[in-house]
Amino acid sequence: MAEPELDSLAERLLSIIRTKPGERFPTEKLLQKLTCDYDTLRRAGKLLADWKYRVKRNRKAFTFIKAPDLLTEIEIAHGLKTKSIGRTLVCYRTVKSTNDIASGLAERGAEHGTVVVADQQTKGRGRLGRVWHSPPETGIYVSILLRPSFHPERAPAVSIMTAAALADTFSQYAPGEVQIKWPNDVWIGGKKAAGILTELSADKKSVHHIVIGVGINVNQRVGQFPEEIRPLATSLRRAVKRKVRRVEVLQSFLVNIEREYRNYEKDGLRKSHAKIRRYSALIGHDIGIRTGNALVEGRALDIDIEGRLIMDQNGTAVPITAGEVSVVKRQG
Repeated sequence: MAEPELDSLAERLLSIIRTKPGERFPTEKLLQKLTCDYDTLRRAGKLLADWKYRVKRNRKAFTFIKAPDLLTEIEIAHGLKTKSIGRTLVCYRTVKSTNDIASGLAERGAEHGTVVVADQQTKGRGRLGRVWHSPPETGIYVSILLRPSFHPERAPAVSIMTAAALADTFSQYAPGEVQIKWPNDVWIGGKKAAGILTELSADKKSVHHIVIGVGINVNQRVGQFPEEIRPLATSLRRAVKRKVRRVEVLQSFLVNIEREYRNYEKDGLRKSHAKIRRYSALIGHDIGIRTGNALVEGRALDIDIEGRLIMDQNGTAVPITAGEVSVVKRQG
């Protein structure tokens, strides 16, 4: 049997036995269902082991024990409860940047909701040209392709919309500890656990596509972060004191962002506005906003319905659409 055919058989075998983990599936019945001989079935079982699935197997029966925590198409798709986002999955072990791949797919006509996932990035990008630390087997590095029907002026708020979806995902694991640092970061316990990089292709009248890139720290231990960001970064594992299945985190995020995007297309941020304000790490704090070489200080008053940060500057409420924000710690 050719390698692609064996891959297909192994996937079919997996789809049968994983429906009832721990239960013995008689070999004879599997041979009938899969219409193959025993030697081929044995090779398919060995291939599942090579893919890091735990399967107990012998001449009499096959038993599914446990799936690996791998960001593969077969694992992400299994049980994914979305209608459009993630129905097309493109998965890699290592890439330079998932955003670059998603943008290339968009230019070649990829459909709305296409998701690009990598176990590792070698040139992951954050905002303002920064590098996003993307080691293997610990985080989630994902880009989502959207083809919106709304006007380009509404595109900037997609970042805060994504942050809301991420915050809801994190709150399932660390309730009460999650905050959004406007507009692109999500914190757990006051430290950065995820970052968002949104890239837009549009003209004056319409959006061609949006690529949302997200880096999520899931299972990093403190020593796995570069020394320069160690005091500022955290992960879900550090928050909950246990290892977390990355596939489950990603599936939850895809469900949440599909809901947030559906609401945003229809009503903007109206349905999410109260939640975004509640998650905010900035409202009520003195902050500094740097745009280019200019630094402006004031107090964060609110995040408005358009996703802008409202800042009090000498008694005037000023809407801020972009910038690098930091909380100002006053002396005394």
